[in-house]
Amino acid sequence: MNPFTPIDVNYILRQLSGEKADAFQQEILYPQLARAMRISAESPSDTRDALAEPYYAFRAMLGYYAFAKRGNDRAEYSGYAMEALDTILSDKPKINFADFLREREAPQILWEAFTKVCEQHKRKVNEQLNRGLFEGLTDFAQRTFEDDRIGNIWTTIHQWIVRTGRVETIYQEIVEIKGIGPKVGSLLLRDMVALYEMEPHLEPIDYHFLQPVDAWIRKIGPLLTSELDDNSPDWIVAGKLAKACRRNQVSGARFNQGVQYLAIAELRQIEHLGNYLQKLTHQETKSVPAGAGR
Repeated sequence: MNPFTPIDVNYILRQLSGEKADAFQQEILYPQLARAMRISAESPSDTRDALAEPYYAFRAMLGYYAFAKRGNDRAEYSGYAMEALDTILSDKPKINFADFLREREAPQILWEAFTKVCEQHKRKVNEQLNRGLFEGLTDFAQRTFEDDRIGNIWTTIHQWIVRTGRVETIYQEIVEIKGIGPKVGSLLLRDMVALYEMEPHLEPIDYHFLQPVDAWIRKIGPLLTSELDDNSPDWIVAGKLAKACRRNQVSGARFNQGVQYLAIAELRQIEHLGNYLQKLTHQETKSVPAGAGR
């Protein structure tokens, strides 16, 4: 049951899509993307500029997003993936990346490099989970390269969204990449749309694709709208929360990032979420944070 008034819900949504989303981007997303790309980024624009390079974009996809739902193994396997890519591309990675994409056996080459790295570290390769991921991402980059002779996964997705004002078609293409799946697909699109402030230019019918649903989103859903309960399917949770954000004139993508900030950096324990929101709504000063409606 929703314990909050409509005014409370509006305030919670504005807090999460405002300062909490800003904190997520500045403290977590940009630094981790920069780390995956192995760049020294002094500002968010440095990270965005790097994503325009095919090699760095592929590193971001493989090192940050690919293993996003692997829990405790995420950092370890992401590191091994980067090590495998470095082995293949040698000392001139940006130059050699194009040659790598031209290689017909590139997906197999990257997978074999990864298995060798895992063996060196005496870790299981988890072929059933991981092989399709390496082959699928590499194949997607190769197909992109065949089309434009650039091969940048990130900018290809971004340009599609800008050109069409829709995300459904590109979402379906992303989740068809072996090993990616709906949650990682929504996670990628959420971040891209939020970082480039694209949401106002999208068709509202697609907003639910920007709501990756995890345990925290499932927990907060029934607290914010009586249209949800603990048994609501993920796609219903995504749709109803996207609707609530739109009704309250806040960014749904940024709201979702704000919830992730609570999960990673501020609360960490999901059982504290309800009490946290109660305390939040009882603050004496309820000022609207800058950027809440972006």
